[in-house]
Amino acid sequence: DEAPRVKFCAAESLGRIAHAPAFDGVVELLQTNNDTDEYIRHAAALALARIGQADKLMNLNSHPSKAVRLGAVLALRRMQHAGIAIYLNDVDEFIVTETARAINDDLSITEALPALANLLTTTSFSNEPLIRRSINANLEVGTEATLQNLLAYAQRGQAPAALRAEAIAALSTWAKPSVLDRVDGRYRGEVTRALEPVQTVTAPVLTKLLTNQNAEIKKQVVKAAGKLKLDGLASNLLTVLRRDADAKVRTEALRALANLNHGFMKDAITTALADKEKNVRVAGLDLVGKLDIDQPTKVKLLSDVINTRTLEERQAAIATLGNLPLAVTEPVFTNLVQQLENNKLQPELQLELSEAIDSSKSEVLKKRFYAAVKSQSADSLDALYAGALSGGDLGRGAQLFWTHANAQCIRCHSIDDYGGRAGPRINGVASRLTRKQLLEALIKPSARIAPGYGVVTLELNSGKKVIGILQQESETGFVIKPGNKADTLIAKTDVAKRIDSPSSMPPMQYLLTKREMRDIISFLASLNED
Repeated sequence: DEAPRVKFCAAESLGRIAHAPAFDGVVELLQTNNDTDEYIRHAAALALARIGQADKLMNLNSHPSKAVRLGAVLALRRMQHAGIAIYLNDVDEFIVTETARAINDDLSITEALPALANLLTTTSFSNEPLIRRSINANLEVGTEATLQNLLAYAQRGQAPAALRAEAIAALSTWAKPSVLDRVDGRYRGEVTRALEPVQTVTAPVLTKLLTNQNAEIKKQVVKAAGKLKLDGLASNLLTVLRRDADAKVRTEALRALANLNHGFMKDAITTALADKEKNVRVAGLDLVGKLDIDQPTKVKLLSDVINTRTLEERQAAIATLGNLPLAVTEPVFTNLVQQLENNKLQPELQLELSEAIDSSKSEVLKKRFYAAVKSQSADSLDALYAGALSGGDLGRGAQLFWTHANAQCIRCHSIDDYGGRAGPRINGVASRLTRKQLLEALIKPSARIAPGYGVVTLELNSGKKVIGILQQESETGFVIKPGNKADTLIAKTDVAKRIDSPSSMPPMQYLLTKREMRDIISFLASLNED
């Protein structure tokens, strides 16, 4: 028929009744359509899948029409037929990639996975969707042959560096892969394999790759050495930590060493704490607790950091102190509390000090700390959360604003016109509110009404009541919008009593930790432009 809709319905109907004699006609429809109408292609592929002649679909692999071969792949995918693997040999990269999607995705066509895995070392194609699925297939099949496939690809110099790094990352999880598929995230279930065989064959290859010039490849190599417990690479990792030009690689080398059973940890921590990059030093601080040295030496290292390093490092050092025995940390804590009492402690350190003292279980230090905090504010709630005013991470705060499952900020507030309308838009909020007011808005949302977003009741001197949304407040009066009526200006001299309705926003201290609030405040405090 000339009408596309008639063709569509005819193909769909033939598929519904699984009319086998229609096979050739549907193939001809795919060819004449030539992928110009995706609806017709879908109806034809669906009809072929329902007719179900897998052998004839596989024989279409030599058909000159790319559209026909694609339709056959789509039909075999719907049938979950292992014969689809024949299309991994297609000359067209798109067809091969669609075949890889069919085999790997949606819980996989298991019998075809080995063919997709072997493609990694034979194909000349290098697009990311194809190669990632082939890498994943090697991990899923999990044989000695597929392990060798990953090792061979990791060493292939002409392959894209990002995909070589992905092959190494897959290798690092060989003994215990994620329960979620590396490509489409579907739940795969737990898999456990022996670690020793993979250690034996990967160690020489990873040792060689440690000298690779690409930072991402080296980063995945050092991570793999730690995850696979390659103790023999410990000295190599220490060299990377000391000499590599990339701070991220040095950081991963330090963390990998921490995973190994080796005596290099003291040298590694000492090297990290002296690194020129702050992020490496902070990573070293996080691992100080794992040092196999006497506790007083650990405290001395941390005290030096608190007295001389950057804010982020000082925060990390105080947090680490909270995990050490009180017998060796008490003098340091006492000194920090004394600084707080004398208003000399940097405000950004208050939250870490509070958490560390709580971890120390010292009632004496707790009483002194909270007494010092309360003395600085008449409001006990404000005092309790004063440590959240500064010192947070702007990036984490932005992520919390957009994604926190409990607070759900974005459902009520918008930024750049994305988000809800129940609360005020937060663009430019830093130019309207101080950090203290931002904190108050989080822990006491009903304390202040944002114009246009709160209901107020005004009892006038005349005995009349006016109830409406507070649109604006000045030194002399209020602008109220009562229901559907026009805005009403009321002078403050005419008001006998004002009653603010509670905010619909819940107090955030029940949904966010102090650290999360600090990060969000740091994010909000950066929004100066409306």
